[in-house]
Amino acid sequence: MNISKFLKDGFVLYPHVFYLGVTLEYTETHAHVPFLEGKSSTGRLGIDIHATAGKGDVGFCGHWTLEISVKQPVKVYRGMPVGQLIYFPVDGDIEVKYNQKKNAKYSGQPDKPVESMMWKNSF
Repeated sequence: MNISKFLKDGFVLYPHVFYLGVTLEYTETHAHVPFLEGKSSTGRLGIDIHATAGKGDVGFCGHWTLEISVKQPVKVYRGMPVGQLIYFPVDGDIEVKYNQKKNAKYSGQPDKPVESMMWKNSF
């Protein structure tokens, strides 16, 4: 795929296909719990930006991986606003922030989608 063409002309997403995307923005939160929500304009296009992972952890530092699905074919563009973060303050002390956990699988996410790391869990 020609990246410059994608940036200019957009990319069509189709129903029944699961896409991983990533935010352009890098975020850090050290005293708040972040929630990722879709924008109403995005929802009205039939775009869902997260399947299950709408809540972050105190201490999350990185780009957000988006779990994207659509209800109808829709064209998206790089930089298109699709979501918003809402921050809730935490009461009390935070014993261990996410970015300080030894088993934090998604800490420091890069500016590309990160696939599931469930294989690192012990069952």
